[in-house]
Amino acid sequence: MRKKSTLFVLSFLTLFFIFFAQQATAQTFPSNIEDSAQILGDSVSTLSQKAQEVAQKTRAGVFVVTTENDISAGDYARTYLADKVGSGNNGVVLVINMNLRKVYIWATGNMKYYLPSSRINATLDVVQPALSDNDNIGAVSVFFDKVEHYYQAGIPTSRKYTVNPETGVITFHRSFQPLNILIAVIVAFIVGGSFVWTIYRRYQMKGSHSIWRYDYGTNGNLELNEQQDVLVNTFITTRRIPRPSSNSGGSSGGGSGGGRSF
Repeated sequence: MRKKSTLFVLSFLTLFFIFFAQQATAQTFPSNIEDSAQILGDSVSTLSQKAQEVAQKTRAGVFVVTTENDISAGDYARTYLADKVGSGNNGVVLVINMNLRKVYIWATGNMKYYLPSSRINATLDVVQPALSDNDNIGAVSVFFDKVEHYYQAGIPTSRKYTVNPETGVITFHRSFQPLNILIAVIVAFIVGGSFVWTIYRRYQMKGSHSIWRYDYGTNGNLELNEQQDVLVNTFITTRRIPRPSSNSGGSSGGGSGGGRSF
């Protein structure tokens, strides 16, 4: 009886330590609400909790920043997110600039696949009106809802991919379609063969004894003329090409983003 009790206690302690070891080693993804413009009031705590929940579900850093500076919202979003998660790592940030009346969303790492420019624009379709109506808390809340919704919807692509359940790393798989390749090869042979056959039928001789010769000695004529170019004057014109604005949005190798005025 004593041996069974001892075995039970040891088994319980083993499971207890395994459980807490897994909890300790489980990766925690960063999140933060930085309300420098003080437009979220007492809701910062509730929104911070929601940001942490979305961060754990998406396996990415999730941030919201309100500012009153003179820095471009797009530039600020890129710098802020890179500082928080590292350049090119998983994360998304919503920047609300109350001074410039600009809002910008920037996503990097795996999140740029879940949030391409089309989905960011769709998110701004609901965030922007809320900010225009001074519903700042609602704008942040709907931002969280959209990020979580699009993550659960998956990456908008026809390519097959897998997601690491621990790190969220996405691996795209090459799709091999032998039927499409076979059809392409057959069509190429048919088109190429038809072209060769057409040329052959058009230029072939009517009989094997027919030999056509061109009298190039009589019909040939060669004339050589000497011409000299003289440079009289040159004109050089320059035009400054402006750089595109960082708030123009779109996707790039570093991330995906978009912004608007409100």
